[in-house]
Amino acid sequence: MKHSIFFILLTFLALQADVLASELTKISRMDSKDIVQLYFSFDKTPKFSITSNQRRVDLIFADTVTTPEISIFPPDDNIVKILPHQAKSEFVLSLFFRYEPQKHKLTRSSDGKLVFEVLLGNEYSKSYQELAKRLKGLTVVEKMPTDPSNPVILSPYAKNWMAFFANYESPVDLTPPVKFTSPPFPIIRLLPPDKESNLQLLDAEMLELASNRHWGQLEEMLLQRIDATTDIEKKKLLTLTYGETLLRKGDFANSFKQLYLLNEQYRDELLGTYANYLLIHLRSIHENPYIADNEFQALESSVGNSIPLAPYFLLSQMETALATHQYRRLNKLLLRDDVAFPQTIAEIVRIRQADYWYAIKQQVKAYAAYQLHKNSPILLTLPYSLGGYCNTLYNQKKYKEAAACYEQLAQIVPDKPLLGLISYRKNMAKLKFTEGSTLIGDFTRIEHAFPETEAGYRAAMKKNDLLFQQSRAQGKQVIESYESITENTLSRSIKEESLFKTALVHAELGEAATSIALLQQLLREFQHGDVRMSALALLIKLLPGEIKRLVDTKEYIKALVLAKQHRDLFQKNWIDSKFLADAAEAYHRIGIYDEAQKLYLYLLEILPVDQREKFYLPMIQATFNHGDYRLVDDYAAQYAYNYPHGQFANEVLFIRIQALVGDERLTDALSLLPSPLPDNKELFKIAVSIYFRNNDYDNCLAVLKKLSAIETPLPQKEQFILAECLFQTGAFTEAENEFQLVSPENSFYEQSLFRLATLERKKGNEENGLSFLKKIVEKGKSPRWKQFAERELQFKTASDRR
Repeated sequence: MKHSIFFILLTFLALQADVLASELTKISRMDSKDIVQLYFSFDKTPKFSITSNQRRVDLIFADTVTTPEISIFPPDDNIVKILPHQAKSEFVLSLFFRYEPQKHKLTRSSDGKLVFEVLLGNEYSKSYQELAKRLKGLTVVEKMPTDPSNPVILSPYAKNWMAFFANYESPVDLTPPVKFTSPPFPIIRLLPPDKESNLQLLDAEMLELASNRHWGQLEEMLLQRIDATTDIEKKKLLTLTYGETLLRKGDFANSFKQLYLLNEQYRDELLGTYANYLLIHLRSIHENPYIADNEFQALESSVGNSIPLAPYFLLSQMETALATHQYRRLNKLLLRDDVAFPQTIAEIVRIRQADYWYAIKQQVKAYAAYQLHKNSPILLTLPYSLGGYCNTLYNQKKYKEAAACYEQLAQIVPDKPLLGLISYRKNMAKLKFTEGSTLIGDFTRIEHAFPETEAGYRAAMKKNDLLFQQSRAQGKQVIESYESITENTLSRSIKEESLFKTALVHAELGEAATSIALLQQLLREFQHGDVRMSALALLIKLLPGEIKRLVDTKEYIKALVLAKQHRDLFQKNWIDSKFLADAAEAYHRIGIYDEAQKLYLYLLEILPVDQREKFYLPMIQATFNHGDYRLVDDYAAQYAYNYPHGQFANEVLFIRIQALVGDERLTDALSLLPSPLPDNKELFKIAVSIYFRNNDYDNCLAVLKKLSAIETPLPQKEQFILAECLFQTGAFTEAENEFQLVSPENSFYEQSLFRLATLERKKGNEENGLSFLKKIVEKGKSPRWKQFAERELQFKTASDRR
């Protein structure tokens, strides 16, 4: 018998222990930068402890069991393994971290939850800890890394956008054509075997005409001499000289015919080779240098390196290689040392070496090479070379010398579009050492002298740059001019520059929306360009302010569209993520609460601790509006833990209590009501609802009394609750007066009529009571109370029949 009693007692104690054990009902997790917080909810808070061993941390909850439906978060990159296990009366949650945590703690929050907070480790944290031990007393300040790919860093104008108008220059292709060097006249002086003796075929008058470039007169005299000559060898030499004279005269057709016939007729003779050389030289000048270059290469074996024509032939090959952009071939030809150049062309060859450095964009070498010939009269006869020298002077910031050089270049370049670019570049050089306002007229003249050309558009753009730098009041006129350039020019670089400058002027005038639209157009149309980086930098500058402006003016859809169009800029952290708060607010305002909640949560994860608090309240409000009442409780608990004296504590608490009520967790809501209640109308209303639904009529009446002191008359919901509380506490007279103040629009109107009927019948006023019941049946909208009223009337009728 004693053993049975003892066994029963043990069983009772065990059952009592189970009853007394804490129950773990929920685990929620909150991640932020380098910190993880776990929130454990219990029906009653247990005793707890924590142990750790390098990467493992055990959370031990004494006398604790878990509910069957509890859900534990999955492992991830930070917490790589999770082992929950029940050990006798303890529940242990073992967490395995990828790196040993730097710090961790398990504490109890003010609302009874247990909070495990851990500062995550990383691959360097162990080294940091060792360093910290050696550097006691020093604090390491966290600093956000600089992204070197950020356009704001890469653009040289991001700190001073007005400098773009003054300093930016898009590349200008100012490349005069290559002038092909002709051999000395007449070429027969180079023709073996007689060479210089061949000059005896021409008298002094002919040589003087050639010296004075009177090619027409020389042509006539040569025809007469050819007709009068009977010696076939002399006639061949005179005929070659005649073809050469036509070449010098610029008579392409007749020269071509004459030289072609000589080449065909004397193909096997050296004279035929010379004629062919002149023919190819003619074609390089008047036809296509690519054709000439190919034919020169075919002729190379016939010329060799020993005949007097060889150095001139080699120079011609250099020049066609330069004209056809075959720079490797040009370099190979320049390096040849098997041909000696006569003094008359040796300097030209050295200048072509400078041209080679210039062509392959070796600016310093080109500048040094050109400098050796800066006073050479030969340089002033070679447009390509002089153009290269002018450009290297400009690139080396020798602007005064460059301006003078471009002036000389203009005198030997006949091409009108090229003349326009030379004039433009000359004035750009002058702009570097002259007051800009004095050059507006010069750029205007270029614009008008070279309309619808690259030079005209560039000059027009620079004129407008100077005008806007002078006065922002001319912004509208400048914008119209830029727009005209963008619309009409065929040059992509000019179109890109003018489009960006249009956007930049709008930005400087405070017209961000227009500027952003133009920048979007530029980035679409110019996937690769010289100002793309600056366009991105300007867009990054303008976007946050424009999104905020749209939110402030309640244009939420536009704000969201703008933010979504450029989400990649936020994802790359090129725009400070705190500006996402405006997008989150826009989502909230238009009722897309889940997206607002996600954005706020993202901000809490990435922002430093001291910048997070202000985003909790809107996140919790958005979560509440979305109907996620359980999440509201979690987020509010996290806020209360992280900011026990937070500036939004009352607002967060109010939303949390509302969520608990909405989730039918009235006991939890009641436990969170502050005591005493602060003088807050909305908090009074929610407290009235909680007390009423918990049948705590005395406390409900006490709060209603406070509410009526600050809001009279009471709202209809609270008006009914006041009347019902009075009814339930037996204050029938007062209750009757309050029920009479419930309006027909109130959803509790029929119930109020039913209560009035009950009170009338209690006083013995049966007829008055029945009239209230009939009114419910005839006019009531609530099926429930109509049914109750009908039953009462039926019962009364049945009673009367008895």
